[in-house]
Amino acid sequence: MVDLADKVMESYALALDLPIDWFKPMTRKPICLARLVHYFAPPEDLSSDHMSCGTHTDQLGVTLVSQLDGIGGLQVKNSRGDYIEAVPIPGTLVVNIGDLIERWSNGNFKATEHRVVMQPGIERYAAIVFHMPDYHTKIECCVKDEKPKYLSVIAGDFLLKREDNYYGPSEKWVDHEENLRNTEQHFTAISDT
Repeated sequence: MVDLADKVMESYALALDLPIDWFKPMTRKPICLARLVHYFAPPEDLSSDHMSCGTHTDQLGVTLVSQLDGIGGLQVKNSRGDYIEAVPIPGTLVVNIGDLIERWSNGNFKATEHRVVMQPGIERYAAIVFHMPDYHTKIECCVKDEKPKYLSVIAGDFLLKREDNYYGPSEKWVDHEENLRNTEQHFTAISDT
């Protein structure tokens, strides 16, 4: 899966008019997380759009998702702002762009906003691999002749701060938009010192 994520990163480099191996020096010791996820079948008495996993983006770089054939639920937001089903196709993976890629690409690639909506009586399994650059990689605009839209961040620090904002000392869950604002404010405060 790491090799596949590296290939995805190569495609990002080419799309950004960079050398194919531009990201490679920053992904020699990538942070990789794997999850096997089981979404329980919601009871029949709940509405047909019961949310199992709320709207969010992944904070890392590349996310690879394997879904069971014929069991949907994963929805991604398209460019019009509508949620569409990421219909499972045998032998394929869903590739989500994470927040770090959005920052690195200066917003030319948008982090994939997604959610999981389950239908009553149907359970879902998914295998997910999250891939991000080496912990100490500085994430900053890599697009020539574009003014940076985002502050530079260290990949591992960004991951930890996002997790801290979600779960924090109070362990109170923070919604996606508030989490992004809190993370950006944290790095703005650091850059001002």
